[in-house]
Order: sequence, then structure tokens, then C-alpha cells
Amino acid sequence: MRETQSGNFKKQFRPTYLISHILLLGIGLVLLYPLIFMVLAGLFTRTEFTATVLGIFPIPKQPTLENFKELIVGTVDSSVAMYFRNSLIRTVYNTFWAVLTSFLAGYVFARLKFKGRETIFLILLATQMIPGTLAIIPTYLEFARFPFAGGNHVFTGGKGILDSWWVYLIGGPGINIMGTFLVKQSLEKVPLEIDEAAVVDGAGTLRLIFQILFPLQLPVMAFIAITTALGTWNDFITPFFYTTSDSLQTLPAAITRLSSVGASPGAVINYPMIITLSLGITIPALLIFAFFQKYIVQGLANTGIKG
Repeated sequence: MRETQSGNFKKQFRPTYLISHILLLGIGLVLLYPLIFMVLAGLFTRTEFTATVLGIFPIPKQPTLENFKELIVGTVDSSVAMYFRNSLIRTVYNTFWAVLTSFLAGYVFARLKFKGRETIFLILLATQMIPGTLAIIPTYLEFARFPFAGGNHVFTGGKGILDSWWVYLIGGPGINIMGTFLVKQSLEKVPLEIDEAAVVDGAGTLRLIFQILFPLQLPVMAFIAITTALGTWNDFITPFFYTTSDSLQTLPAAITRLSSVGASPGAVINYPMIITLSLGITIPALLIFAFFQKYIVQGLANTGIKG
């Protein structure tokens, strides 16, 4: 026992062992530096931040927690709570539909046999190669002309569903192509004998899908839910391009709103508040990734994809 402890003690003080830990510590510090900077910058007042030459680790002379209080309570800018609510509603809504459509579409391509199945699936995968920025203008025109060329202006077109909650309700849900691919890959590893046994026992299609196959795909569905939630929570393009009303904005859009204060002559942009709000957007995403990281690994492992 003593020899084992002595061996472990000597191992900890080997030069290569110490150098590797120092390198890992340095890399970890570099990765955490943006968060450290954001926390320190949030302790500044607007006036002191503007008048201070910031160093690598900015330390305020008169630290304040007002920015963090504003982030949580929203006493000065009540819109912060509204932005948070909008972001949360969008995230939950899109995540639910992404999980549902991914599983159903994956089941269709993995279990059902029909003419052109592989061709349709390859076309869906090919759409993933199209950059998302190329779809901004066509999507804008589609929203502006929906339905019937914009509703009240049939010939010239109106604003359609632009600047309304329909942008989020209709534009958000859709077939998650990557999620469909992962579910298809995972379901193909499940023996067909399970389906046949369920049918023999009297299980219908819905029971087979949701009570037998769906529980087997929980790691994959968790991966789809996590990645969709993170993407929706950090989404800036949708509220920025397709909405203008302040009541429809989300947390990422709040940064633009606070930055616009400096447009008027003599106004000072509240950078500490902007940085603190950015920290508030980042922390939930980090927590989701930290607590559910194992599901991401399990989800990819179940599909047979190796990183």
C-alpha cells in the first residue's frame, strides 16, 4: 500500500506530469478569460468604465452590483424581463417541435419503405450544405407574402406575418435535418424483430412509435433537444430581420437595443450593462452544456458517429 502511494506521489512530481498540468491550467484560463472579463466589467459603473483604460483584468475602483441586479430584477429597464420571457418561450417551443419532427421523420426514413425514400433523404441532407445566410432574403419575402401575397394587399403585397408572433410560431418549427439523420442512423441499429414482436402483441403504430421505439432513442433525442435549445436561445437573426416591435425581441436583440442609446449626441453607451446582459445570455447555455454533456456524447455514440 505504501509502495503504491509512494509511486503515485513520485508520478505527480515528474516533470512531464507537472508540465502537462500547467499547460492544461493555462488553456483553461484562456478559455475562461472572456467570462472573467465579463464579470469584472459588470462591476463597473457606466461613467467609470468610459473613463478607465482597461487592462487584461479590469478592476473597478468603486465596484457595484447594480448591473447584475438590473439583469436579474430589471428595475431600470423592464424590457429585460420581457426579452427573457420571449427567449424562453421560443426555446421551449422550438425544442419541442424539433424533437417531435426529428423522431417522426427519422422513423419514416428508417422503418418505412416507399419509392424514392433514399433520394428524398439525400435531397434533405443536401440542403444542409446551403449556408443559412442565403435563406434570409427568400425567407423574408416568404413571410411578407404569407398568406395570399401578404393578406390585405393581394396584388402589391403586404407585410404578411412579419413583425408578429407568427414569425416564431410558423418560422421556428420545421424538419430538423441533422436530427432526422441522427434518429435514422440510431433506429437502423434497432432490430426489426422488436417491431414485429410489438405488432404480434397487439401494439398499434402510435404505441410502437412512442412507447417502444421512442424510449430507446432518449440519448439521441436529448442531444437534439440540447442543441436546438442552445441554437434558439442564442438566435439573433430571426428577431433582428423579421420583427421590429420591441415586444417581440429576445435577449440577444436587447444588446442591440442598449447599444442604440449611443446614437444620440452626447449619450454614453452603457457598456457594463451590455456586457452583463451578454453574460446573462451565456451562462444558461454553459449550464445546459455542462449538465447535459453526457447526453451529447451518448447521443452521438448511439448513432455510430465518431468524432
